[in-house]
Amino acid sequence: MSRAGKIFRNNVVVGLVLLAPLMITAFIVHFLIRLVAQNALTRALTDIISALLPQVVVEGTGRFVLSQLIALLLVLLGLFFLGFFVRSFLGRRLYGLAEKVLIRIPVFNKIYLQIRHISETIFAQRETMFNEVVLVEYPRKGLHSIGFVTSSVPPHFNASFPAEAGTKTDRVALFIPTTPNPTSGILIFAPRADVTPLSITVADAMQLVISAGAVYPGDSEVDDRPTLLDKLEAWITRETDLEPVTPPHQPKP
Repeated sequence: MSRAGKIFRNNVVVGLVLLAPLMITAFIVHFLIRLVAQNALTRALTDIISALLPQVVVEGTGRFVLSQLIALLLVLLGLFFLGFFVRSFLGRRLYGLAEKVLIRIPVFNKIYLQIRHISETIFAQRETMFNEVVLVEYPRKGLHSIGFVTSSVPPHFNASFPAEAGTKTDRVALFIPTTPNPTSGILIFAPRADVTPLSITVADAMQLVISAGAVYPGDSEVDDRPTLLDKLEAWITRETDLEPVTPPHQPKP
């Protein structure tokens, strides 16, 4: 019974982990559509359109499907206008103010910051502030890190470096990202002669950083890395191997 229970549990875990992302996405979409479908505006639009359509179309479940389609359209329009507004000057100010308030709410701020962190990581490779991908000896000689050139150091700031560092040296500002989260990192200033340009795109470099060196530019398009299902199977196999072996019953002499 114990072995049967573990088999049942393992299969439940595999199914749950594989379905969780899809179910969460479906739940959010369904919640938004259901919320909008109960709105007075949606019901009014449904009544108007229903009056214009043949009665046979809106009979039975036809009216329900029509209201769901109208709700979906309103959700998409709402998201469009929200994005349009927050990109304006006033919207940016209000968004910044609202974010400051959210960050100060206990418990809720943890959830918000985690979701924001995931979003920032996903869209990190879309950053346009990086002009060039280079290789630089950091954090010490003999070790190399990937860096992104953000700008050339202007002369007035370059003059702030110590005299022994050679103030006339052409320097660049480099962003050295952390892995697997490239949204954080450090800023260093390095002589242009000490950096080696890499012939890869910013997106490829970001993919290399996020994967912690597991995915390199120019690799075969065939991805033979373990999938989530492969990892779950390995976990089940490893757990099975660790089960104690019960010795067979020995008859009494």
